Amino acid sequence: MRKLQSDWFTQNWLDAEYQKYVLLAYLQAVRQNFDDDKLCPDLPDLRNHYESGVRFSRGKGTLNAAFPKRVAGITGPPPQIAYKSEVTDDGYMAEVDAILDFALPRFQAMLSEGQQRWTDIVQTLTLAPVGLMPLRPEEGYLLLHATNQAETQIYYFVVTLYSDNEPGGRLVQLRFMEAVRKNLAITYETIKLDLIRRHRHLPNPATFMLETRRAYPIQETLLPIARQLLAKQVAQS
Repeated sequence: MRKLQSDWFTQNWLDAEYQKYVLLAYLQAVRQNFDDDKLCPDLPDLRNHYESGVRFSRGKGTLNAAFPKRVAGITGPPPQIAYKSEVTDDGYMAEVDAILDFALPRFQAMLSEGQQRWTDIVQTLTLAPVGLMPLRPEEGYLLLHATNQAETQIYYFVVTLYSDNEPGGRLVQLRFMEAVRKNLAITYETIKLDLIRRHRHLPNPATFMLETRRAYPIQETLLPIARQLLAKQVAQS
């Protein structure tokens, strides 16, 4: 799917009907991803598009600043170059208003749908610590397992900076390590002990298991949700 640029409604020629077509094509692709339970990167992109559109619609000065400008002359002293927006007619701004009036409620509706899907999926997941938790739980392992599959995926995680832009308020980095086949002899506890034995730089790692009853897309859904859940879990520890 082609990514919708942040300034999509002022790209190419400014025509409300054309930009509506661009928007609807984008939202149709997003809906298909949501139907396939692929939430990222579409969900944060939708949030950015909606919030950006709201900011633009509230301030025409912000809109004008986004348009191309040409040199209008030189003033001074001291010498200063004066710029003038190439957009001077009300018809141009009316086209922008028409595009945003059409786009914002559709962004909001699709964003709400994506957020609800995120919430519904979270409610089907189980995140729990494996063994004793260390005093500093910001680094360790995530064991990701779908109950209808034999393999458990192992990720190294580290919770780093505080960030208002991240779900849970913390930046969580995940790195895939390996996949193991879980059975009656190989449990989450034995996986953790084996990791401690082979990776001695973490003698008592924070270890969590994330179980899902469905095989959701890993990169687009499970890992973004896992980052949010880990950030919250670490904050509460």
